[in-house]
Formats: sequence, C-alpha cells, structure tokens
Amino acid sequence: MQKELAFLKIVQNLKMELRHSWLANYRQESVAEHSWRLALMAMRYADKLDKPVELEKCLKLALIHDLAEFKTGDIPVFHCQGQAQRQAKFQAEQQAMLEIKAMLADKQGDDLYDLWLEYEHQLSYESKFIMALDKLEVHIQHNEAPLDTWEEREKRMVFQAKWLKRYCQFDSFLERLYQTVNQQAINKLIHAGEDIELIKQAALEEEADWV
Repeated sequence: MQKELAFLKIVQNLKMELRHSWLANYRQESVAEHSWRLALMAMRYADKLDKPVELEKCLKLALIHDLAEFKTGDIPVFHCQGQAQRQAKFQAEQQAMLEIKAMLADKQGDDLYDLWLEYEHQLSYESKFIMALDKLEVHIQHNEAPLDTWEEREKRMVFQAKWLKRYCQFDSFLERLYQTVNQQAINKLIHAGEDIELIKQAALEEEADWV
C-alpha cells in the first residue's frame, strides 16, 4: 500500500505542474487538466476515425503521455525544436518513466513504460491518434484563451503546418477537425483586428528558414 500511495503522490505533481497554455479565465492550465480533456476527446472521437482503434489503449495513452512531466516539468514545443534539444528532452522523460517502472516493479509498471515508448515513437494508429489529439487540444485551448495571453510566435504558428496540420493529415476526420480549429484561430485574430496577411507572411518566411 505504501508503494501505491507513493505512486499517487508522484502523479499529484501533474495537478500542480503548469503548462504554457492559459484558460479562458486567465489561469494557467495544469498538465493533469490537459490530459483529462485529451482522454475525453479520445473517448468521443475514437469511433470516427478511418481505421478502428482500441479505445482502452487510447485512453491509457492519453492519461500517461505526459506522465514523465512529474519530474521534467512541461517544456513548450517551441523550446525543443533542435535535434539535440529533442534528444535531451526524450532522454530526461525516458529516465522519469524508468523511475516509475522501477518503483511499481510489476506488469503494469512495464506496460506504462511500453505504452509511453509506443506514443513517443508513434508505433500504432492509436499513438498517432493521441498525438494528433494532443496537438489539437493545445490549439483548442489557445483559441479559448484570451488573445493577450498569446505570444507573437503563437500567432504565426496558426499558419505553419509543422505545429498541427502535419499530425492530423493521416486521418480524414482529424484533418477536418484540424481545419475547423485552425479557422477558429484565424477568426479570433481577425476579430481582434490583427493584420492576417502580415502574420501569414512572417509565418511563411519563418517556415522557409527551417528548411
């Protein structure tokens, strides 16, 4: 029982760890809140995909995809774009998951670690589905948050395929959901009086520098 309570104490950190995203009431979102809505999205959309998926696996992936952040904390995606940064992030998160696996020291501990690897390496349709939903949930949350919580680069990200579009293109339902979410972001910028063409041009120039 002490082991069980120790695991739950670790998981509590996800309730306290704040993400880069803001809520509509100007409160920063926690990792746990993000994971909860991601799991709900998985339950809602699992039967709408081009290929059948195992819902139980999807829910498990959604619940544990950010579990390593109990130790590493949340790292915004635009802070780990270089190969060296991505590898360092992966290694730190892998070590955190290995700690959980060793602490649980049972089949479920092994399964948690294996599921996390499946998600990280995108080894199944389920893992691709949850990765896409992860990116969608982030952008939906941005759309729901006040525009003055957005950084300037987040306005440009609306017009750059690498942040969301490329994760959704493998499935027709997710592609349609992406288009709706992205249009919401564009409408939010327009409604606020932002110069869409200027933002788009800056986004395309920035994107060209990545190639």
